[in-house]
Order: sequence, then C-alpha cells, then structure tokens
Amino acid sequence: MRRPRLLTDRAVPVAAWRILILLTAVFAEAWNIKNMLQSGEPPTEHFAYFTVQSNLFVIALMVWMLLVPEWRRPRWFDHVRGAITAYIVLTGLVYAVLLAEPDEVWAWSIEFTNAAQHRFIPWMVGLDWLLVPTARRISLAAAAWWMAYPVGYLVAAWLRGGLVDGWFPYPFLDPAVHGGWAGLVWPTGQVLIAFVIGIFVVAGVGRLRHRESSRAAAAADPPGPASTAP
Repeated sequence: MRRPRLLTDRAVPVAAWRILILLTAVFAEAWNIKNMLQSGEPPTEHFAYFTVQSNLFVIALMVWMLLVPEWRRPRWFDHVRGAITAYIVLTGLVYAVLLAEPDEVWAWSIEFTNAAQHRFIPWMVGLDWLLVPTARRISLAAAAWWMAYPVGYLVAAWLRGGLVDGWFPYPFLDPAVHGGWAGLVWPTGQVLIAFVIGIFVVAGVGRLRHRESSRAAAAADPPGPASTAP
C-alpha cells in the first residue's frame, strides 16, 4: 500500500500552519492600514515599501495554496512559491542587517506590525518552504528570473525618487543620504548581492527537498502488483 508523505498540502498541520501565516499577515497589514489612515501617510508611500509588497505576496500565496489543490496549479507555481519565499525571508534579513537600529534587532519592544512583517512571517514562510517539498524540481537557471522583481523594484524606486516626487522608500536607495548617486553603489550593491545569494540558497533548498522527498516516497512504497515479477 502506498504511504502518503506526511507533509504535503493535504496534511492538516500544513493547512493549519498556512492559515496561521495568512491570519498573521492579514492582521499585520490591516493594522498597518489603520495606522496609515490615522497618521495621514500617503497610500502611494505605504504600498511602495518592499516589506509591504512582499507581505501582500505572502497573503496571495497562502490563499492560493489553501484554495487551489496541487494538481490544479500551473507548472510554474513552485517557482512563484519559491520567489515569494525568497522575497519575504530576505525582507527580514535586510531589515535586521541594514535597516533596524542596533537596539531593535533583538528587542521585543517594537510594535506588532514591525515584528510580524520583519520577523514572524519571514521565518514562518521559510519554515513552510523547508518542510513542505515542492511538487516539481526547482530549476536553478529558472530561479535566476526571481531577481526580476527586486531589480524592477529598484529601478522603479529610483525613477520615482529621481524624476517624480523625490521620495525614496529606504535610506540605501536615497542619493541624498550617500552623497549623490555614485554613493549608492556600495549600499545598493550589498542588497543586490544579498538577494542573489539568498535567492539561490532558497532555490537550492527547494531543489534538494524535492529530491529527498521523491527518494523517500520511492523507498517507502513497497512494489505493487504491476512491478512484482511473475
């Protein structure tokens, strides 16, 4: 008899974990929107943060995985899942390394939305990627395309800040903070290098997890009647 893998989309613990991720992400962003409306922050600025966008991607991903069964998803779905996982995990890492004040990195006195979107959700989605294997093997060559969104975001932020309203979402994108456009090479380069490395680490983990799950499933299944020698 075929033994089902424990951690699949159909497993109750996986569905419960993804519901928890979804509720956390929805509540955090709803709280953000409440604060935005109260503070008068322009929506064009709030929704321009990579953190907010990556968390919205997580919400869409969790809804997709909870509502659409694996067999109905397109072949490229695992790459979408991997890309969003990389974006949200790197959101947490970039915040901890570059954006957070030294006393914020390990502090628990920060507000809920900050903790949820920069700490809880990144590791929760990362754990989901680590423990629930992909349906298809991740292609590292195709994973290079995961960089398209971060690079597009970077270009759009610079075009907006340089040509439209002078607003930049993060200090490492602001030429005024670094003495001009030439001064952005190092801080922005660090972020891009982190994204390249992080994306291929996430893709590599997904590729290995697929292999392990396939071999484990094959080893766990005793030969059926069709494969038994007469």
